[in-house]
Amino acid sequence: MEQQAKWIWLDPKKYPELQQCPISCVNGAQRKFYCMAEFRKEYNFSCDIVKADIRISADTTFRLICNGEFVGIGPVGAGGDFGSDKPMPWHYANQYCVEFSGNHLEFFVQVQLSPVVLCEWSQGHGGLYLEAEILLENGNKCHVITDESWMARKNGAFCNPYQYDARVCPDEWTPAVLTEPIWALRDAPIPMLSFQTVYPLEAREYVVAAGDTREISMEFDRIYAAYLLLEQESAGLCRFEVHFRETAGEDSAPEKIVLNGNSLYRGFQMHSVGALDIRVENLNDFPVSIRPALAFSCYPVEQQGRFRCSDPALNQIWEVCKWALQICRQTIHLDSPRHQEPLACTGDYYIESLMTVFTFGDMRLAKLDIIRTADRLVSMDGWMFHTTYSLIWVQMLWDVYRFTGDQELLTTCIPALRCLMKRFHSYTDPAGIIVNAPNYMFVDWMVVDGYSMHHPPMALGQTCMNAFYYGALRTAEKVLQEVGGEENLAFAKTISMRADRVKENFASYFYDEKEGLFFDGQNTPQPELPPWRPANISGRYFSRHSNALAVLYGLCSPEQSRRILDTIFTREDLLDVQPYFMHFVLEAVWKAGLFSRYGLELIRRWIPMVEACSKGLQEGWYKPEEGYSFDYSHAWGGTPAYQLPAHLLGLEILEPGWKHIRLVPRLFGLEWAEISVPTPFGMLYCRLEKDKDPVLSIPSEIKAEIL
Repeated sequence: MEQQAKWIWLDPKKYPELQQCPISCVNGAQRKFYCMAEFRKEYNFSCDIVKADIRISADTTFRLICNGEFVGIGPVGAGGDFGSDKPMPWHYANQYCVEFSGNHLEFFVQVQLSPVVLCEWSQGHGGLYLEAEILLENGNKCHVITDESWMARKNGAFCNPYQYDARVCPDEWTPAVLTEPIWALRDAPIPMLSFQTVYPLEAREYVVAAGDTREISMEFDRIYAAYLLLEQESAGLCRFEVHFRETAGEDSAPEKIVLNGNSLYRGFQMHSVGALDIRVENLNDFPVSIRPALAFSCYPVEQQGRFRCSDPALNQIWEVCKWALQICRQTIHLDSPRHQEPLACTGDYYIESLMTVFTFGDMRLAKLDIIRTADRLVSMDGWMFHTTYSLIWVQMLWDVYRFTGDQELLTTCIPALRCLMKRFHSYTDPAGIIVNAPNYMFVDWMVVDGYSMHHPPMALGQTCMNAFYYGALRTAEKVLQEVGGEENLAFAKTISMRADRVKENFASYFYDEKEGLFFDGQNTPQPELPPWRPANISGRYFSRHSNALAVLYGLCSPEQSRRILDTIFTREDLLDVQPYFMHFVLEAVWKAGLFSRYGLELIRRWIPMVEACSKGLQEGWYKPEEGYSFDYSHAWGGTPAYQLPAHLLGLEILEPGWKHIRLVPRLFGLEWAEISVPTPFGMLYCRLEKDKDPVLSIPSEIKAEIL
């Protein structure tokens, strides 16, 4: 493209209070900065337009409309984390290819000032950037950019993030002004979000009588990550209050809307929606027709894996987990579209990345999450809010590499890996054991003796952290060896020695000979470190968490591993796990060779959860604390979408990128199973039937060993 676009914004002389904004919405201060800025530019060409290749970004959420037609929402998220108001080092540009007819082109862009949800991350100032290459029918190309010739205004009808009043007129258009280009732009390496209109199950149109107030409830077939669409057919005025529910439980923030005349309202905030409750006040002396719907948003789906077996309950579990993943795949993996947390929940994203391998196959979003997290780690000297999640990031890096073969991903992340390993080494004692972490979070979503396992004291979280640390050390060693180079190989040796020390001393710190189990942490006095590390407590705790991780990461012998797993599944007094942590339990079961004994039995624990709500995935199977309200769109508990196809296939990646694999297909007591897995070379298909040889179809590019 010829001339680079300029970053533009509202005139600071006219809008001095609408220039800067908070980096994130974590502290809630963003509301006083909120406004909707609108930008417009018209072009007329000498002949008809064929298409426009558009590159666009904004500080926070934008909506792009061309010639009156909705194009998309962006930008692709920069990332961000809890516990810091430091901007991300990079910002992302969306790219669209839009076809047109006629010789007229109008860009209309709405840009929100200030982050509204947790996953939005600002550079601290309003801004819009757009450049487009226009292909004309005569073969000529024209280049258009944002500059001072664009017009700008504030639209006060968007009163607050969830409030719109059409009676408030937009300001007059005035020229936009250039603003300092504080955004370091990268092109987003993922496809743009797809949008699909979804209608209620009961009816598409509702009539409200003259002067009447009507309350309408409507259900959808599933829970969607979606924006509200509300069409009013009337010359008059109506007031709406729209509540968004996933199920019969609590709703999210309502949208309060006033529409005036025939209009189509498109909400600016995404909700997690399984049902709508709409209160309509018809302020006219004639009836009004309204048509509510949803604009369902998700990462585009180009291919889909499939799992079917002789157990209908397992089929339903797989489908619900897969759907939860689909609605959580936005421009970052979300923990859920209800929470919309920043790029902080790496444990969630790790599980979602493994689920993606067997459901949708497109790993670009997982790779981008890894890179954005690496950027954050480097900028924060290896620190992340969720301490153990930063260790899980190392495992995610390696596993995504295994399935993609993208060596550049490993190379890009080496600086972050070094920062992370250096930071955690500073928490250890001479034996290599972590004894002075800033906190011990995150373990699981539950409360034990009044202590949240989100951020437990040392006695409840130290063992899990050290197991994750050991796993990260061994994985980091593999990453460094794979990348190679003198410096990396030297560091790999250092990492290996640290890992050896952890393994040598792990049992002496955490194993109870009498119980034959690992306990959850030492009782060494440790002062409170607000806000996330409680003072240490007395008492020795035993959980499935610590023992499963010891097995998974090879911190005990194979014989001891099998005995420990048998014990933790028969003793009812041990601390149980939630669906999130069951991922690691199932991986330990697989590693110990006990999947035939426990695997499907454990996965069937999801049955009551999906029977209670099949429209989305419940956050846990028991509430972590009194008064807590689950969401039903949480993919962190969706590991069956990975476990079932991966382990029935007995898949092992022998060469990264699916170039060489081993399959050991087994039914584990089922009568039959049918599995399709998207690979970079096409679909891998397997049909298993009891007492019959497997039927396999494997792309020719994949070298496969079948046992």
